[in-house]
Amino acid sequence: MGKVNNKNKSNENQKRRRILIMILLVSFLILMLGMSTYAWFSSNKHATIDSIDINVATVTGIQVSVDAINWDNIVTKEQIMNAYKTYRAAENQLPDTLSNVSTAGNVSRGRMDMFYGLTSEGERNNYNLTTVKESEIQCSGDQECVDKHFIAFDIFLLVTNPANLVITSNSNVIPQEGAEDKGCQNAARVGFIVEGAVGPTASAAAQNLRGGNSSIIWEPNYDVHTEHGVMAARNIYGLSTSLSGASRLPYKGVNTEFKDPVAIDKTDQSPYFSTVSPKIATTKTFSDDQSFVSIPSGITKLRIYMWLEGQDVDMENKASDSKLQFNLEMAMIN
Repeated sequence: MGKVNNKNKSNENQKRRRILIMILLVSFLILMLGMSTYAWFSSNKHATIDSIDINVATVTGIQVSVDAINWDNIVTKEQIMNAYKTYRAAENQLPDTLSNVSTAGNVSRGRMDMFYGLTSEGERNNYNLTTVKESEIQCSGDQECVDKHFIAFDIFLLVTNPANLVITSNSNVIPQEGAEDKGCQNAARVGFIVEGAVGPTASAAAQNLRGGNSSIIWEPNYDVHTEHGVMAARNIYGLSTSLSGASRLPYKGVNTEFKDPVAIDKTDQSPYFSTVSPKIATTKTFSDDQSFVSIPSGITKLRIYMWLEGQDVDMENKASDSKLQFNLEMAMIN
């Protein structure tokens, strides 16, 4: 009888141990899921952009303007913000904060198709994504630029002879001085649309140009990632990368607005996304000027976009509340 009781007790102890092990495994799984990072910020995360420096070199005669009237070799953020005073049709959009948007680089009526991403919790602690197509307006600061999540503005270039332009190695996207480096700059993008060209004195005609039908995308800092970006690449997209010295990762940008939720880890399988192949991709510290675009003599209107690409692996929740600085310098080569 004693042996039977001992056997029963032994069985009960084994059951308890198995149950305890199962509880520990489930708890560990929940903990690991909670530690995971996801591409695309949650809707309340953002990166703060306090300053934008736009520098355009005047090599062999190139000049730049915010209104095609007043010319210099450099334009400032303040000039861009106030361009509407002499350029009535301006739609220079400069919010103080940037949030998760995405684009496949498509252009409609001279504007790049940009889509704001809204995330919501889905099954198994994953996130779902829907998007809203954004319009562009004349505004500056978050109070005026309500619900605007990317930067867009026009500049005008004046040359006396046809010119080949480059983005110089002085261009970069970096954390602001004194700000914590959270790696958000690794998800930054800069885009360009050539809207057309007119004669050297046709200022009014230049302002009305809106003939761009394609975009040029620059992806800076492609060779560096944060620890959480490396994790997001592996866990969400099945991509292997490293903290530094990495190859450029492929990604798909949003090509249309969609209301039906798509799981974030399934976006590469969705028809709402298209492969993006930036014309310019640079490392964190590149030294060679990057061929950009050729322009004719006279005035060329250029629309510039600056945004945080939601489909970039570094656009994850640990990178929120970053402070960034965009520096863009263009030069003319013979």
